[in-house]
Amino acid sequence: MADLRLSFLDFEMENPWCLASAPPTATGELMASAFDKGWAAAIMKTVGPVEEPIINVAPRIHTMKKWNREIAMQNIELITDRRLSVWLDELKILRKRYPKKMIIGSIMAPGHDMDAWAKLVEEMNKTKVNAIELNLGCPHGMPERDMGAVCSQDPLIISKIVKTAKSVSKVPIMTKLTPNVTNIKMMATAAKNAGSDAITVINTVNGIIGIDIYKKEPHLSVNGYTAIGGVSGNGMKPIGLKCVAECKQATDLPISGCGGISSWSEGVEYLLMGAGQLQVCTEVMIRGFKIIDGMNKGLEKYMAEMGITKASDLVGDLYKRVTSFETLLKKSSSEKVQVNEETCTGCNICVVACDDSGYDALKLKSLPDSNRTGGTRKVAEVIYDSCTGCNLCVAVCPVPNCMSLYDSKLPFPYELADNYTGNTLV
Repeated sequence: MADLRLSFLDFEMENPWCLASAPPTATGELMASAFDKGWAAAIMKTVGPVEEPIINVAPRIHTMKKWNREIAMQNIELITDRRLSVWLDELKILRKRYPKKMIIGSIMAPGHDMDAWAKLVEEMNKTKVNAIELNLGCPHGMPERDMGAVCSQDPLIISKIVKTAKSVSKVPIMTKLTPNVTNIKMMATAAKNAGSDAITVINTVNGIIGIDIYKKEPHLSVNGYTAIGGVSGNGMKPIGLKCVAECKQATDLPISGCGGISSWSEGVEYLLMGAGQLQVCTEVMIRGFKIIDGMNKGLEKYMAEMGITKASDLVGDLYKRVTSFETLLKKSSSEKVQVNEETCTGCNICVVACDDSGYDALKLKSLPDSNRTGGTRKVAEVIYDSCTGCNLCVAVCPVPNCMSLYDSKLPFPYELADNYTGNTLV
């Protein structure tokens, strides 16, 4: 039986899954419901200073779909509009009712007001939460008030906030950073040097979800107008993994990873990269708390297949393999593609991609069709000397394991084909 437990900030979680600070944790009742369904941890929806009025617009959420599947979501929702006093009462009740669940507070205050940060931390201390997440990442609405993402775009502000929080907190501090920066390593380093116990990445990515080309207005339209909002969902996974790797490289702090996790396998990707906790939000907003069952079952099955008994053993160090382009050049070999003719369907997708991307290294050929007397079938064939091992055909091939790369043992770098070096226009 797979053991899904792992320790994060010295708290033993029953599984790696944590609800991110967002609409699914908008009330204590919602957090309780998630705990009852099997979630190991939850981060309350961010609370701000008492005097900050929080008024949302409508509508404020929209999705981007491909093939009837949500791949991204934009929101322009603000932090909690519920009173701090209500939250304090609910957190205390949750603490008593769920002693084995990791309950994390989430707070936000202006980057210039350290007193406001200190007061919020002191209030969280009263609830006996297991950790406090400093929300320095919200990209919309709050930055106009000197809060959210504007705070984690300046290492000096990050340092002041984290130092203030650490000076009064009785529990570990998690610093949630925005990905909307040029150098997130600098921001993570500032948090570490100021005393942060962990880093959370990522918060949502700045964006506009799309345009209704018939109405000629933004999809997330408030009477014809929109705002740059936070984009989340499966499409953000590459950005999240990149930020986990960079923050781990820069700080070696525990990482709470989030961004695009919609299944157990994507959670494993984050763990292997170096994250020690997995936050989920958008997929819950679309599918509900019940997805935890499939995520646990998928994780258990994967661990059994891999001969892994403890989920904690999945927390890896692939972040160490994220390196510079110059290093990759030193490690490169002259790769060529090979085709499994038994499984190739002759769909021509790879040929078109290769031709129209300038490589011209594939064509279709005819083979005898064993299923049809005297008949033939089409399969892809590699033009050996033209193949540069770019992997485009492997990436677009719709048949699993039909195309793959191998080391041709030729000298690297390869010699450019004539159509790269000569004048082909006449």
